[in-house]
Amino acid sequence: MTSAVEALFRPQLRSALTRPSRGSVALHQLMWSATFAAFFITATAYSRQKHFAQVAVKSSYEARSLVRSEIAQFLPDLRSIQVRFSLLQPTNDTDGLFGTQLPFLKNSLCWSEKNLASALIGNQLFGYAPEYVVYTDNHTHNYATEVFHGFPSHRYHLVNLDMDPKDMMRMAPFNKSEFDDRNLASVRRTLADCDHLDPHKGRLLLGTDVKFLQRPLEFIEAASQLHEKQAVYMVDRFWQGQTADGQPVSKVKYRMNTTGPQCPGLLGDFVYLSPGLELTVKKLQEKMTWYMNQPRVLERTIPPCSASCLASNGLHAIDQFALVMALGEAVRPMGKGCYSLDTERYSHWYPRTPKTQVTHDKTMDTCEMVQPVEMDAASSEQNEDSKLKMLFAALVLLFTAMVSLLLPWREMKLRKKARLQITSSKDPTQWIDHTTARRYCRMQNGGVQRFR
Repeated sequence: MTSAVEALFRPQLRSALTRPSRGSVALHQLMWSATFAAFFITATAYSRQKHFAQVAVKSSYEARSLVRSEIAQFLPDLRSIQVRFSLLQPTNDTDGLFGTQLPFLKNSLCWSEKNLASALIGNQLFGYAPEYVVYTDNHTHNYATEVFHGFPSHRYHLVNLDMDPKDMMRMAPFNKSEFDDRNLASVRRTLADCDHLDPHKGRLLLGTDVKFLQRPLEFIEAASQLHEKQAVYMVDRFWQGQTADGQPVSKVKYRMNTTGPQCPGLLGDFVYLSPGLELTVKKLQEKMTWYMNQPRVLERTIPPCSASCLASNGLHAIDQFALVMALGEAVRPMGKGCYSLDTERYSHWYPRTPKTQVTHDKTMDTCEMVQPVEMDAASSEQNEDSKLKMLFAALVLLFTAMVSLLLPWREMKLRKKARLQITSSKDPTQWIDHTTARRYCRMQNGGVQRFR
């Protein structure tokens, strides 16, 4: 009887071993569901990431040439700009800090947010609101923190130069200099730019007396068309006197009275450096030292500088004049890769005209602070969120693929083990298919004995 029952049920057991178990089928279904979900998440995240990039680059004005579209083909990633200010007070002059420096920083920041940030977001190449980098010291740091209260944290960075160990090394050649506080702070900020600004980004070096009264479309257009290692800047108009041919000095871009490549007419309080353009501390120190060693006369520039150049013991604007020479050597082509902006739209000093978009003067133009642009902070954060979702989905897909490969291998091992048990044992309790084994036991014992 036993042999007959075994002969009857053994083929059924073999048949059972050739088809997947219910648990295996359920697990496979779960894996396919996870794969589909991961694929859906990946596609959605990628679509949203692409959407944010496209929305950010919608321009509100037409490009005047094909250069921008050509650049976009080679530089598909949006550029971000660092805007550098400084709030340095070497002598802890609290009256000067509250009476002049803080109000000017707030005013310049307000105009920048109102017109520069919105214009950058509307540009096809930039598309992001600027990131502010502000140099401070122990006396001014907390006040600068208050100025940026309410700003998105990813849009500003305060650098306390008193806490920077490299600051003393950068300033070492000028420890015994005769600078006044204003020019000492200017030299300090210019040297700090070499270490604290990202050379892979666009960098706009601003003084706190610069105001964006209108959207600076011409500047952004010029900056977007620059190649790597180039610059664009405002012109310092020398107002006094005439040139040898009788032309007003204000119509001429001054040069330093020396040979070598230069960026003529450069104003140190408005300079934009394109990605890839690097200035070194050593080169700037070299140019500043050269200027310090010159006779302290107005003829250090051509045409001669105004009488204001004799301030600070004859070293006023030393940072600016060093930049004229150092930047002229750093740009590509040397001396020709730096470009000046229109002097009427981008006006240094007075008078202003109806065309003036950006001004550099001491007038405190009333500006009501707008809600800080989020960079598009929402877009930026959601873009990062999309990237995390894509990473998560990719990990799920990888895990699913690994499990899908392991399941058949495990199933094969179990079946092989079961076959060995069938061929080596006649005891039904050792057989894998429990349903068939129960039926066997009931037939053996008249349905009385239960299989356990």
